[in-house]
Amino acid sequence: MIYDLSQPMFNNVPQWPKIRPGTITIRHLTAIESANVEHLELMTHTRSHIDAPFHFFSDVETVDALPLSYFCGSCVSLDLRHKAAGSGITAKDLEPHTGRIEHDVIVLLKTGWAETWTLTEELLTPWPYLSGEGPKYLVSLGIHGVGIEGLSIGGFDDPEKETAAHKALLSAKRLIIEDIRVPTALLDGKWRHFAAFPVLIQGAGEAWTRAVAWDEGKMVA
Repeated sequence: MIYDLSQPMFNNVPQWPKIRPGTITIRHLTAIESANVEHLELMTHTRSHIDAPFHFFSDVETVDALPLSYFCGSCVSLDLRHKAAGSGITAKDLEPHTGRIEHDVIVLLKTGWAETWTLTEELLTPWPYLSGEGPKYLVSLGIHGVGIEGLSIGGFDDPEKETAAHKALLSAKRLIIEDIRVPTALLDGKWRHFAAFPVLIQGAGEAWTRAVAWDEGKMVA
């Protein structure tokens, strides 16, 4: 079974609070130009995307400088839907799941923000985020990376909230995948394969991705 963890793009898609939405327009139509062609004006931070170390640091790896192995691995999903809007996911929240977080795994945090995603201030600003010692705790366990439902791994409207988790994870060269959708079927405690290969944008700190997970054995859509 293959699971799609990506969020769709669409015209007027929110990119980041206080920044105008992205646009997707049709530049050519088959009725006139013989082909349908779309034109996109989007930040690399729009919808499901990965963060490279260059997103928060200079003179480090950009998206195109990272090996393909950086963007894939085994994954395990954690249910954190009890976290309130705008609250931080701390080490204390993660400790009950320690037995499932093994070395080199990609941890997928289900906050519930994907299912309730709408174009409202309540959903587009106060998402649950990694805070405090949470990211440092995950790094200490030897994880490969973290994916989260919500616009960012960090919080909103506070410099410390926005940057702390990014800096802790990216300085340790851990993969970050933001604005994904973790299906409830993945909350069964099983390990799966995961991949979030980015669009190859030279010199970028972020890039869009089609994140997927799949069960072991034969891949069946």
